Amino acid sequence: MRIDHHAYQRGTQVAGFGFLLQFVIGLTLLIFSWVTGDTTLFFASGFVLLGVLVWLSLVVIFHQHKLERLEALEEDELAAARAGTSSIFDAATDESRVAARRLALMYKWLMPTVSLIMASMLLLLAYIIYAVMSHVGEAVEAGGRDFLMSSQIGWAVALCLSIALVTFIFSRFVAGMAKLPSWQNLRGGAGYMVGNTLVMLAIATGTVFRVFENETVLVFVAEWVLPVGMLIIAAEIILNFVLNLYRPRVPGETPRAAFDSRLLSLLAAPDSIVRSLNDAVNYQFGFDITSSWGYQLLLRSFVWLVGLGVAVIVLLNTMVIVEPHQQAVKLSWGKLVGEAHGSGIMWKLPWPLQSAEVYDVTTLREIDLTARQTQAARTRDIHLWTTDLQMDMNREPEPFIVGSTSLLLDYELDDEDDLFNESSPVSGIDTFEDAPIPAPGDAEGEVEIYVPVDEAQTEEDRVEAVVSQVYALLDAEISMQYRIRSDPDNSGLLDYIQFAPDVVSRRQRLTDREEALRLLALREITQHLSRMTLDEVLTSNRNRLAADLRERVQESFDQMRTGVEVVSINMPLLRPSGQTAQRFEEIAVSNQARQQHIAIARRNVTMALSYVAGDVPTAMRLIEEIDAFNAMRDELGASHPDVQELGAQIERELVRTGGSVAQMITRAERDRWVELMEARSQASRTRGQTWAYRASPSLYSQREIMRVVSQTVGPIRKYLIGIDPERVNLDVELKELSPLLDFSQAIGDGE
Repeated sequence: MRIDHHAYQRGTQVAGFGFLLQFVIGLTLLIFSWVTGDTTLFFASGFVLLGVLVWLSLVVIFHQHKLERLEALEEDELAAARAGTSSIFDAATDESRVAARRLALMYKWLMPTVSLIMASMLLLLAYIIYAVMSHVGEAVEAGGRDFLMSSQIGWAVALCLSIALVTFIFSRFVAGMAKLPSWQNLRGGAGYMVGNTLVMLAIATGTVFRVFENETVLVFVAEWVLPVGMLIIAAEIILNFVLNLYRPRVPGETPRAAFDSRLLSLLAAPDSIVRSLNDAVNYQFGFDITSSWGYQLLLRSFVWLVGLGVAVIVLLNTMVIVEPHQQAVKLSWGKLVGEAHGSGIMWKLPWPLQSAEVYDVTTLREIDLTARQTQAARTRDIHLWTTDLQMDMNREPEPFIVGSTSLLLDYELDDEDDLFNESSPVSGIDTFEDAPIPAPGDAEGEVEIYVPVDEAQTEEDRVEAVVSQVYALLDAEISMQYRIRSDPDNSGLLDYIQFAPDVVSRRQRLTDREEALRLLALREITQHLSRMTLDEVLTSNRNRLAADLRERVQESFDQMRTGVEVVSINMPLLRPSGQTAQRFEEIAVSNQARQQHIAIARRNVTMALSYVAGDVPTAMRLIEEIDAFNAMRDELGASHPDVQELGAQIERELVRTGGSVAQMITRAERDRWVELMEARSQASRTRGQTWAYRASPSLYSQREIMRVVSQTVGPIRKYLIGIDPERVNLDVELKELSPLLDFSQAIGDGE
């Protein structure tokens, strides 16, 4: 083919048509996605519209090629007209070719710049798609978005397939033109056009699956296929750009643009793949084996060999081997067919008419019902209730509601208590029967709860105070181990499959079936724990709590026909929630102090009783006899003979014990006899003085007065004044001087 301006004119026209086709397709996808609300087609429209830049650069470069050829033609005609003459301008021929210099500058700057812009835009679009899809399904408050899908499924499939067909045909046409040297630059446009075909086929496939109510494929195309494909194309463009910097320039060779993808060019010209495979086979054998009779015979029998292989594959596909520990079911277009099959060979129709799902019914599966401890926390030797769970759990734990400890469920109050008011319980709730929530444990309807009355509190605060008196929070790590129920008729597997789908929703760690089992188990565990007190969970019922929970969960699973056998409920962590564990440590310390006080009191009682009555048993027996004596005395009177006899008997027994009471009795008897003898001697002395008084009463009186005075004021200094007392005026100043003070002044004064 002659390379002249007509060839490049043709290339410009084809590039211009590709530009219009690319723009129309991108605009059509954008409008359709906007009207019908389809997120995937909206992403695809961005990819297609980026291709407009490729075709626009090709239009510019081919047009410049045409100008360069016209300029060269003019130069040739001018040179022919000046044939046989010479001019000073002959040496400046290269400088006068402006179009050629512009073409060189375009290959040096325009095409690399367009390639870098394409790579940057593809990376940016891939990042935007990933960012949008990463927030699909989240809450609106957290910046979540909805994944929109067109309700016009038929129109969407028709549009995608039509665009795929048109773009593939046009890419094949352009790839055929690109085989010629003058149109080599069209390979970049052909490659990007076949990229449009791949995008449309992927979206059409995902949309077709929506007909069978399977939206996962379309979501996968939007979230992974589109951005990953853009990243691959962008990476290849960047790699081509770097390699072009170091690739040697051959004179007369058209530089290949960096956005000219080799991968997409292979798909645009699949016949080159066959040639490449033939060349690879010949290279491996070292000679032209593709022209030999054996290779040709293989090609002639290729169809039969492929048919035989397909028949064998179909036959093998109809046979499913079920192991002894497995069970299998047949599915036809997603619907369950027949009953579950046990171990052995299960026959079915070939795919896609029927498929088989094999389940291991003996494998233990485990679900974390609550937050789980990290591996570092599990390897720790010491686990305290006061340890902060925020650092030990893989997510924030959610506490369970249980009944309050029994120490807080009863209050004995006096009528005079100013802090509590029995006549005005909070919100009219004075018993569990009146409360809006059931009582925990066995305390229902028996315990009255009163809280301090504070006029500044609202009714909600008072109700909260009542609830805090009745209920407590419990932190727990609970996991459930289960397996598929193995029944003789294999009905357990059917119930397991029909209970819930085995798919993983977005932003969800578990499948829908596992999530449903987890929620059912949590419901039963929460209800059971709410009927128990904190003491029962942590102490008295701790050893059989797991078994009780397993029975309740299994009963719930059987009612819902889940097809699951609960093997065990594991609870490696049970503790009071939050910072309340410190109070439990205080209770333990208080219990130790209480026991110490009790022991000291018992020791004091033993010492006191032993001191009083000799030993404790005797003292306790005597106390009982004294109580009986007091009761008999109150009933019969103190003068009754039986009362006196019992009192004398108790007194004799007290004396025999030898304790402090016996000593007190002995001292009392001694003091009584001493006082009696003194009184008797005083009486005898008084009777002896009676005769003296009768003989001389006046003398007797004066003598007794003087005796009393001598006994009373004997050591005191006495003064006798021999004058009339009425003529005596005594002025006496009594002053007490401290020996530690200076009393020289007082002495000097004559005192």
